[in-house]
Amino acid sequence: MSNPHPTDDDFAAAYGEAWTKGPEQLLSFFAPEGTYTDVAMGNTYTGHSEIARFQRFMLKFAPDSIVEFGDSHTAGDRLHMEWTWTGSFAAPLRLRSGELVDATGGKFAVPGIAACRFDRTGKLTQHRDFWDLATVLDQASVPIG
Repeated sequence: MSNPHPTDDDFAAAYGEAWTKGPEQLLSFFAPEGTYTDVAMGNTYTGHSEIARFQRFMLKFAPDSIVEFGDSHTAGDRLHMEWTWTGSFAAPLRLRSGELVDATGGKFAVPGIAACRFDRTGKLTQHRDFWDLATVLDQASVPIG
């Protein structure tokens, strides 16, 4: 079974579910040379192996992650979607500064925006996530200072 195309109504639900499953399901949405950029953390992951590594880290950080995509808009080869990521801060997190923040077990729910591009077959060639790290740290009871 193939994935829905980014212009299909059921794309958002299928893609959100893929973020909480193993890398094989998520990677089936990406072109082999696709990129994922986590703007809040300042990192870009290129290709299937790096994107899979990021997803493994995300699910280690918050193993109970739920990613729900909401409102979306497509124009040409561009897709923009609102999302909410919920979970628990279960593993240490390295900040942009290099500081390591210990897990608190605290729960978080953070909204974000995904700005994506896709090829003619519907595979993502680029996914950039914009979200607020301070919201996650505050909700998970991490002292920010």
